[in-house]
Amino acid sequence: MTSWWLAWKDLLIIIRDKKALLTLIAMPLLLIAILGSAFGDMMDGEEDVTIKKFTLGIVNLDQGQLGGVLSEEVFEKDLSDQMKVKYYQEEEMVEKIKDHKLDVGIVINEDFTASLMAGEQAHAKLISVPDPGIKATIVSSVIEQFAQTVPIEAMLANKALPVQGNASSEERSQNLLNETSIDANSNPVSSFQYYAAAMGVMFLLMTVVQGVSAMILEKEQVVFKRLLISNLTYINYLTGKMVGLILISLLQAFVIIIGTKLIFGVDWGDSISGVVIMTAAFVISACGLGVMAGSIIKTEKAFNAAGMLGTQIFAALGGSMVPLYIFPDWFVSVSKLLPNGLALQTYLDLMSGASFFEIIPAVLGSVGLGLLFFAIGLFRLSIERRGKYA
Repeated sequence: MTSWWLAWKDLLIIIRDKKALLTLIAMPLLLIAILGSAFGDMMDGEEDVTIKKFTLGIVNLDQGQLGGVLSEEVFEKDLSDQMKVKYYQEEEMVEKIKDHKLDVGIVINEDFTASLMAGEQAHAKLISVPDPGIKATIVSSVIEQFAQTVPIEAMLANKALPVQGNASSEERSQNLLNETSIDANSNPVSSFQYYAAAMGVMFLLMTVVQGVSAMILEKEQVVFKRLLISNLTYINYLTGKMVGLILISLLQAFVIIIGTKLIFGVDWGDSISGVVIMTAAFVISACGLGVMAGSIIKTEKAFNAAGMLGTQIFAALGGSMVPLYIFPDWFVSVSKLLPNGLALQTYLDLMSGASFFEIIPAVLGSVGLGLLFFAIGLFRLSIERRGKYA
């Protein structure tokens, strides 16, 4: 009961503070409006992005079948809308690229098939003019995906690919391409959708910092010392503070979600339950992190400085300031280790059409992190009290 009384007290203080309410609710909506409008042309999913068709030169020296599958079935047939394939001798193709009559070309080495089937690194040389733009990236990505998929397909087929006389090379190519196809149910995310989620998680971190700052300030004052001589235990105190933070953060989160839906028409996805559960999981994670930090830092001024700096760093690394789409895949994966990074990417998945069951691992991860942070904070405060009052 004491814990709930503390949580209710903190919630009333925030509700009565008009300046705090303005910061918690109006500022996120204002920033979402500014950023969503500013980046609308770059991220708007309503406009189709087209790539101008280009010519790809191919020199196929491969003595096996996979060089032909890559050049004839993948590049020439399946990617015929994006490129036109022409076959050359190596010297001829190099001269055409030097004369800028051809932008991009590849040389498939003679041991291409043998290397892939043996699980070794296969080689295909990419030759291009200086600064070929996205053309070289497209060709390189296709070759990498092909090289990664073939060993898997061969293993599943007991390495029977080279001797499958009854199956055509086109059928084998189609099987390989199916392994790397993009989910047809995935929807593009607009700028307003992205920044609604990005600003939402960033401001939730700021709210946690403010709430923990108030907790530290309370510890420095006489009020906290009076609480210590009552029947209030550290577990009651810390639980009450965390519950209060969770209630305040949930209130802010759902105001942002509903506000962006009504004002900007932001679509948070088909899974309402997924959005609700992920929001609660992220709030638990962020509040646990804040309580842990508050149990370590001694003064309110020090925590304010460290908390605001930490929030900006977390926001930058988690994708709230700069869209994650411009970062490499490894960086996006690493950012999921941050509570806000994991939450943002899960919201984007939901907006793209993910179901509730697909985000369960992310929800469990967020809740687990929050409980771990809270346990560390409780342990740290228990040690501190034992040292002071033993």
